[in-house]
Amino acid sequence: MTPSPFPAPFPAPRPATLADLEALLALEALCFEFNRMGRRSFKRLLARPSAHILVIDGPAGTLAASAVLLSRRGTRGLRVYSLAVHPGQRGHGLAKALMQAALDHARATGHHWLSLEVHPENAAARALYDRLGFHQTSVEEDYYADGSSAFRLRRSVD
Repeated sequence: MTPSPFPAPFPAPRPATLADLEALLALEALCFEFNRMGRRSFKRLLARPSAHILVIDGPAGTLAASAVLLSRRGTRGLRVYSLAVHPGQRGHGLAKALMQAALDHARATGHHWLSLEVHPENAAARALYDRLGFHQTSVEEDYYADGSSAFRLRRSVD
């Protein structure tokens, strides 16, 4: 494991604000080659009551990690739309901390389950989700921009 560029201990996850926009865009560019969210998408989500963005601060105005949670009227679930961890910070528990915060948020807002999609080749994420009690509910063909499939996972928040 490489040394962390961010000092430990890490701050607890917190809700993102519009002031985090540039840092969210920078983290997105570091973490994703396809399916990146842009400035307009983040601005819209930061203002939307059905979206909740959690972040973990890094040094000097950077972000170590983020999670985008979405709810849809008429459903009992909350979707983890995106989970991003700074490449130099992976393996230090930030994704687990964000997922625990997502579960806590789902409980606090009356949601009954959490769902997400994960690339079949993302072994680290799949192992984390398995440890957190997620189970596969379906396979979404041609899900990602590169044409690859996604596993859809779900977990009760009770």
